[in-house]
Amino acid sequence: MRTDVTILTDRDVIELAQSLVRIPSVSGDERRVAEHLAAAITPAFDTVRVDEHGNVIAEAAGGTPGPTILLNGHRDVVDAGAMDDPWSAKLIDGAPWGSPGEVMWGRGTMDMKGALASLVGAVSAVRAQGFAGHIIYTAVILEEPGGGVGTRQATRALGRRPDVAISAEPTDFEICLGHRGKVELELETRGKTAHSSIPHTGINALLLMNAFLNAWPRLPMPEHPLAGKCTSAITNINVSPGRLAVIPDRCRLHFDVRFLPGESHDRPMADVRRLCDELKATVPDFEYELRERIVMPSFLMPPAHPAVDLLAGIVEAETGRTPQRRCYTGGTDGTYLWNEFGIPVLGCGPGRIDLAHSPIEHVRVDDLIRARRIYAKLIQALGTAPITWGQA
Repeated sequence: MRTDVTILTDRDVIELAQSLVRIPSVSGDERRVAEHLAAAITPAFDTVRVDEHGNVIAEAAGGTPGPTILLNGHRDVVDAGAMDDPWSAKLIDGAPWGSPGEVMWGRGTMDMKGALASLVGAVSAVRAQGFAGHIIYTAVILEEPGGGVGTRQATRALGRRPDVAISAEPTDFEICLGHRGKVELELETRGKTAHSSIPHTGINALLLMNAFLNAWPRLPMPEHPLAGKCTSAITNINVSPGRLAVIPDRCRLHFDVRFLPGESHDRPMADVRRLCDELKATVPDFEYELRERIVMPSFLMPPAHPAVDLLAGIVEAETGRTPQRRCYTGGTDGTYLWNEFGIPVLGCGPGRIDLAHSPIEHVRVDDLIRARRIYAKLIQALGTAPITWGQA
């Protein structure tokens, strides 16, 4: 255990977040930000390393025995798209976007490089004050595409099993207990090519897909009291051969369907296949193939877990409001920590989730400092709380 730990100020935390945002790290192109982050946080931890996959893993030992606490977040961001100055990390007034006061602007400020910096600031604070247990900080790769590649790699290779994980994904300081599952699907309709001047001699696969799109709203969307209603979203469509004056003989549609905690993805898969079979029986020439691409399991923490109660009290003391206990709208790596490793997951972070992946992504500067305080108090409280760890 090191004794020469550098204490980060609030300004240091903001500047760390800015430095991370200024290095573009779209999923799959994250090496530069990994190297920068590893070097920047070395003074706050006992050990820091970048593993062979590109995950940054740092550890710090407390002065007395206690739980192993995993601080989990991701470094990758989505494409900037039409966002202005996406890598500037400039500090501006957020009032025009419903966030009065100083905000940090840019891709990844809220999802979730700002929170990564807040976690480092929290570790710095508790090491100065003393804490019980062991901290593992993982800033992982490839969260945005789904599949939990980085978190699963990093957690699998740890030398000890964490007792609890803090997920710093944006929740606006509500407490997220889990989320719906997701299955990403590719539907292909099959027709026959022809010259577009004589379309009746072919079978237009795009028109066959249109039949599915018209029927798509009939997919069942059950509801859960915490996770909300299931949804389905269309994300991409293309045709083959995709040439002018050629009737397409293939049309591929990508979409996802969300399913409820406690459900298998088999239920939405069966619903989609049933709908396609109805079309095959009623629409002339309707031929299709349905392929499963990515499955993200659902998860749900017990709302009355003692660690959840502990976090709720700290958040209320810091924010002045009682946090809701709810589910994330989107998927997170928490599902793999809970389902594959049996680690209880506390979801709480700075930032409004409605700003994620948007052209106005930003985070309140005060919220990054508030997050630092919440995480520091939570780490210290977890170290002494009489909690029996594990899913049971």
